[in-house]
Amino acid sequence: MDRKTILVSAVLAFGVSALVSRIAVRGETSPPSRVAPRAAAPATGASYASLLAELDQRIDGLQTRANSRPGDWLTRAHLGSALLERAGLTNQMEDFARVQAVLDDAFSIAPKGSGPLLLAARFNYAIHRLGAAEEYLALIERRAVPRRDDQLMARVLRAEIAVQRGEYEGAFAELTALAAAAPVVATAELALYHAKTGKPGEAEALLEDALRSTGTNDPRRRAWIKLQLGIVAMERGELGIALKHLQEADAELAGWWLVQEHIAEIHNRRDRHAEAIAIYEELVRTADLPQHMDALAALYRHTGEPQRAEELIARAAARWDEQLARFPESAMGHALHHYLQFGPPERALALAQANYAARPGGDAQVSLAQAYLQAGQAAEALALVEKALASPYRTARLHDVAAKAHTALGHTAAAEEQMSLLLAVNPRYSSDDHSH
Repeated sequence: MDRKTILVSAVLAFGVSALVSRIAVRGETSPPSRVAPRAAAPATGASYASLLAELDQRIDGLQTRANSRPGDWLTRAHLGSALLERAGLTNQMEDFARVQAVLDDAFSIAPKGSGPLLLAARFNYAIHRLGAAEEYLALIERRAVPRRDDQLMARVLRAEIAVQRGEYEGAFAELTALAAAAPVVATAELALYHAKTGKPGEAEALLEDALRSTGTNDPRRRAWIKLQLGIVAMERGELGIALKHLQEADAELAGWWLVQEHIAEIHNRRDRHAEAIAIYEELVRTADLPQHMDALAALYRHTGEPQRAEELIARAAARWDEQLARFPESAMGHALHHYLQFGPPERALALAQANYAARPGGDAQVSLAQAYLQAGQAAEALALVEKALASPYRTARLHDVAAKAHTALGHTAAAEEQMSLLLAVNPRYSSDDHSH
């Protein structure tokens, strides 16, 4: 899987920031308490299952309160925030649908121009409805006296939207300013920017800073930061270091599928296929997400079990199509990797074009270029990767697709140059690792 895509969408796993769910939607919660920076503390021993159970208990209580207060949009804002936190943990469509329903209910009650505006912006960003997110951010900014927390998070969201659109220089300037003014809010986001723009060392240093400023009472954020450290190491080909970070993330929040899938990927890259298959089989059974079906299908194909692979491919395709029907902007960037890997190529190209139209940043450019290559349109692919190469965006996958486009067009010297750049980023890179 293209891990830079996961970094951005956070699949919706993390929304804009691990802190966003704790920072107030206007009037909804008090600002978070924060500890002073400290050395990384030992793992908490928390688990994904226990965190989800606690969250469900909170959601049930808020739902009961909302049901008893038909005219109270503020309670619904609290409920929507908790539901978005759940959706970020599970990546399940039903959770996102519940957030949408609660937002609709809250805005039907709230006076015009008010309501859970920041929550609505966060939700729409999480499902890649960037234009809708910007509309809610504009409403926040037009308030007579916007709250400082709202202003900060609105700025972070705008910067993240700029990254999604490939507006890198402006995003970098804003994230740098925010990280200096409010490091707890923006340090991790600036780290992810560096990870996308060819500066993994800077990314790692900032993620370590973010980890030191995170208390032991926030296992989800600690696990997420350690996960990002693992991803950065993976993208450099440092698989042993990556696995160590991922195991530490699992120790912080045991059993989180987002960490487990990356551990499985490390095993796959190390040709430990049986270990990878065991993890993915458990994830398919428990998390029930189509990306895990895709990964397991690819492994079954590789290990000579084509019938089991084809069953999973069909099952995943049905799930992707369901997600595309319900949340198209959110699903298209991830579903296209299914079709890039398993076909048909024309479906992958259509999804890649739609994804690029929605958020034309580097990730979408490279995915569309890959789809063009599979469709036999190498010149179109090369035009896109050259556009990405003219920006600050840099990943091994970009250089891989660029090399393939040059090769298809007979540009031997240019292809060799791109391969050299690729290996400088990640000497252990294999395009098979990024095919799903």
